[in-house]
Amino acid sequence: MKTVNPPGRSHRRYSPQHQEVLAVDALCHMGAALGVLELHAERAGSAMVCAARDLLRGYHASADQAVASLQAGHRAAGVLPQMSQDLGYAIEVIDRVNDDAPDDLVLYAVTCLLRSARSFADGQPRESA
Repeated sequence: MKTVNPPGRSHRRYSPQHQEVLAVDALCHMGAALGVLELHAERAGSAMVCAARDLLRGYHASADQAVASLQAGHRAAGVLPQMSQDLGYAIEVIDRVNDDAPDDLVLYAVTCLLRSARSFADGQPRESA
């Protein structure tokens, strides 16, 4: 059984302003993944893809609210770890859905976008991100 990797801890050394930048970048990548997944769900006609889309919608809405709180100046120390955890769960679900439909390049692209988002949430943006 595949397990979700624990969220990174390196973001704690960054200033609140830098954490906000990381959270916004993670949210942007998450939004891009959601957009791709929404289009794919319309065309795929798969209940599993639609369920993955709905899950990601919920995580994106939560992350959007958390980032808005950060931008409003509220302290939210748990924003990045929560985003990382949610992204890890979404990645695992979409990977499982893609196992049911091997070689679905759209789902693979969504996973890549989510991994990039998670790298920001972990405070370790990838060079390719």
